[in-house]
Amino acid sequence: MNWKSPTETGWSVRIAADLSSVAIFDPAGIVRAELFPAAGDEFIAHFGRLKRETLAERIDRFGPALTKGTPATLRFPDGTAVSVTDEKRHGMRRRNKLCEVAVAGRHYRFEHSSGRKAAARRDGNELARYVRARGLRAIAVSRKNSSATDDIDECVLTLFQKVILPGREGAFGEIMSALSI
Repeated sequence: MNWKSPTETGWSVRIAADLSSVAIFDPAGIVRAELFPAAGDEFIAHFGRLKRETLAERIDRFGPALTKGTPATLRFPDGTAVSVTDEKRHGMRRRNKLCEVAVAGRHYRFEHSSGRKAAARRDGNELARYVRARGLRAIAVSRKNSSATDDIDECVLTLFQKVILPGREGAFGEIMSALSI
């Protein structure tokens, strides 16, 4: 499934036409939260530029992503706003490339375990495991829930599945990628 299709539980995301926010929808089509990039920042695409594609075309193809290490804001309809940070700014090791969200007294962590896999945790307990499809620019992600979830959990899990994406290369892979440019 691509980033535009609903998750297994029916949740989905949609980016605004002006690329200023990503809305997270529940199965009934109600906006449950909106994600905004940091002030003066913008969403990027998950993969680098191909040929002469514009940013909007890359986002349409691969989905929106956050600038690594720059905090974004997740805003709920009740006015609650929380910070979302996708990995530490200069963390080379995979364990530093986690995403954290604290909302409604809960602490969520998205921990990458390989180049394609990750686990979502709430207050230290595993909620779900994710696996990204194989392939150079694969964006299809499957999710297997480990425990029962509510609407807040589903909202954050959808953010992890559709915007953050599971899997990060480790330090060795990152160095080799940098040397091959």
